[in-house]
Amino acid sequence: MVEFMLVMPILLALLYGIIEVSRLVFIYSSVSNASRSAARYGAASGENDSGVPNFQDCDGIRETAGQSAFISEFDEINITYDRGVNADGEQIPIGDIDPSPNTDSCPIPVNDVRNGDRIIVQVSTAYEPILPILPLDPFEIVSASARTFLISIPILGSSVPTGFAAETSTPSNTPPPALITPLITSTSTLFAASTLSITYTPLNTIPPVIFATDTRVPPNYTPPSPLPPTLTSTPTQTYTPTNTATVTPTQINCTGLTGVSHGPLVYDEETMEMEIINNSGHTLTTAQIYLEWNHDTGHQTGTDLTLHLRQASLDLISWDGNVYAPSVYLTDFHPTIPPGVSKIRFRFHQTYDNPDGTERILINISTPGCVNYPIDSSH
Repeated sequence: MVEFMLVMPILLALLYGIIEVSRLVFIYSSVSNASRSAARYGAASGENDSGVPNFQDCDGIRETAGQSAFISEFDEINITYDRGVNADGEQIPIGDIDPSPNTDSCPIPVNDVRNGDRIIVQVSTAYEPILPILPLDPFEIVSASARTFLISIPILGSSVPTGFAAETSTPSNTPPPALITPLITSTSTLFAASTLSITYTPLNTIPPVIFATDTRVPPNYTPPSPLPPTLTSTPTQTYTPTNTATVTPTQINCTGLTGVSHGPLVYDEETMEMEIINNSGHTLTTAQIYLEWNHDTGHQTGTDLTLHLRQASLDLISWDGNVYAPSVYLTDFHPTIPPGVSKIRFRFHQTYDNPDGTERILINISTPGCVNYPIDSSH
């Protein structure tokens, strides 16, 4: 009994230490899991029940983080945004928004973000031991997680036909086997055929034999047979090998400092235009261009209030037509986007002086590395 009383304080201290360290690890795991789950919710595509995009749903992000709080409540849940990091590991801000996780910038205006931006969620809580018998001072546990989100996803393709006409089979005439003449073609791509020339050269000349009574020719005389002919091979062509050049692909990136952005929509007389800033350093190819405009009341004066799209131009490439519709895909207009600053212009048949907020320009890029980063005037 005396030995147990002596050991019991050490045993209780050991058990309490195990419990307290386990509690500390559990709180740290809860904070870390809360920041990851909240960032994953904010980066997911879609909207909540009220039609708010997930990256703007501040209450939903904080509620998702709070689901991991079991032992203690979280003190702060900060939500902010950035445009990734540069080569030195420094955050790239979005406009005048502070990208530091210690600040809260939620919700961000939808017009300030684009594909490739990140949402950052930082969760913090204070830890304090249950009993002050361990050499542990109260401190703060902080965890921050960042995830990239998408604003719009380009969908490329063409419309399927709405109907079809049945095909009629037409039998073909088959000639009888006797009229079919096989065609044999021999093709050599590596080596040219050699031509053999056969030259016959007799080595011994035998004098004619005179069959007469001559005692000087032995009766058993046999003339020698000539030697076989000599074959001579003469090649007519010589094969010369050729070298094939290899192509090294160039990696293109359309995010961060090398991304592609745009300016606001500008209306000038009968044109609507938008600046495109291409920081990738390469000429990009467009896959599809989509346009929305106020087609029925875009003009204020006169009896004709409509706007017909007559022309589109970008980088010295233009499209001409006459479209009267609220929106259009210019399927046969595929201009390139040069490095630096350029403008895309849309010209209508009369002055565009009544924008109603439905205007939108969407440019999908087909260059590898930029396919998932369209240029959207609404973002």
